[in-house]
Amino acid sequence: MASSTQYFMIPFENVPQNPDYQVWFASWSTQRPTLEPGMQAPVVVGATTGPLPAGAVPLTAGGKDPPPPPPPLAAGTPADYQAALAAWVQLTRDA
Repeated sequence: MASSTQYFMIPFENVPQNPDYQVWFASWSTQRPTLEPGMQAPVVVGATTGPLPAGAVPLTAGGKDPPPPPPPLAAGTPADYQAALAAWVQLTRDA
């Protein structure tokens, strides 16, 4: 039985230089951006089949292997995004 992928949000500063899990930064690039002084850190969404890294907040589980990039952020609360991501994972799993 294949393990389930867990999507999670993690603070930018908690993402190691070379994580052993998939991450996407706010533009849904897998390339870590270089932050200039005064720049706000981007939102980071990750996916792993292993334990969640330190500081991670679980969003949803499921999906395909390899996990596709998450849907774009939209206006709303973190709970709204979590609900949208859960629905999206279900749709992509059934596709």
